[in-house]
Amino acid sequence: MSRFLFGMVAGALLLYVAMHYHVVRGNDGVFLVSKISNNLSDVYVDTRSFDLSDWNQHKPLAAAIMQSNQSHLLEDASLNTFRDSVAGLVDGLFGHH
Repeated sequence: MSRFLFGMVAGALLLYVAMHYHVVRGNDGVFLVSKISNNLSDVYVDTRSFDLSDWNQHKPLAAAIMQSNQSHLLEDASLNTFRDSVAGLVDGLFGHH
């Protein structure tokens, strides 16, 4: 019976993390980034080889990264324009300046 309870607690904990956080693998390691909306999208994302088209497909993740002040996860220098536009979007949505 205790294994069953442990499994239930472990499952609930994993579901909570999956609903509320992105697990992002970047060049500097693995980071937890709070999600803007609670859902099961982009639970684990390896961004080490992302380019601009990849970030365009993962805009909610990029916005969550900017909102959490972890913009170092958007490392590619070619992403400066994209990073600035996401920062403007986050500022507009959440009133951060």
